Amino acid sequence: MQTALRRAILLAVFVTSTSGVARAQTVCDQLFPFGLVPPEGGFGFGCAHQYNLRLGRGSGSDGNYWPLEYPACANGPCAGLTGPLLFVCAATSGYSCCISASQLVPLVAGNYSGPLRSGLAQRIANDTDTRAGICYSDYTGNDSRLGNVPLIQPIGNGDPNAHVAGFLRMFLSGPPPAGSDQIPVEFVDEVTPVRSASWGWTKILYR
Repeated sequence: MQTALRRAILLAVFVTSTSGVARAQTVCDQLFPFGLVPPEGGFGFGCAHQYNLRLGRGSGSDGNYWPLEYPACANGPCAGLTGPLLFVCAATSGYSCCISASQLVPLVAGNYSGPLRSGLAQRIANDTDTRAGICYSDYTGNDSRLGNVPLIQPIGNGDPNAHVAGFLRMFLSGPPPAGSDQIPVEFVDEVTPVRSASWGWTKILYR
């Protein structure tokens, strides 16, 4: 009971520290296959706030990302895939099943830096605007470089899971540099859910 209470408190503090980004409770489309641990003070939006995300634990000022092991999904371009194939497909085309705030998602066991670089580079190659180092305000592409990313709090102490705290809309500023685990990004806005009886689930409105 004490452990569960401690986790609930940690999650509440984490959500508060990221300036309310947990408004989107469920996202069901275009998910990147990794979660973010924000830097102190949270992430900012727009061209003035460009970040080079770093893999795993660290105290970098730009925040850190952790590869996630999503469950098999029957929707979208990655339907029926599992394991590394699902991870690379989600990096390239996005994961298309629902992930919710407060949900536990396993962290990937093993080094997926290479497959992630490959998938994100292909995601940019699939766009009609492949220019590197640009701001979202200058972007003229087909939205391949845009997607949704969970904010997470790894549990730690040997537990292989992370709590999902909320979601952000993210733009790839360019491909990850060769041999690097960094990802250059810009955050466009929060993801805002809109409920519709005709859908029977949560859809997403991008403001």
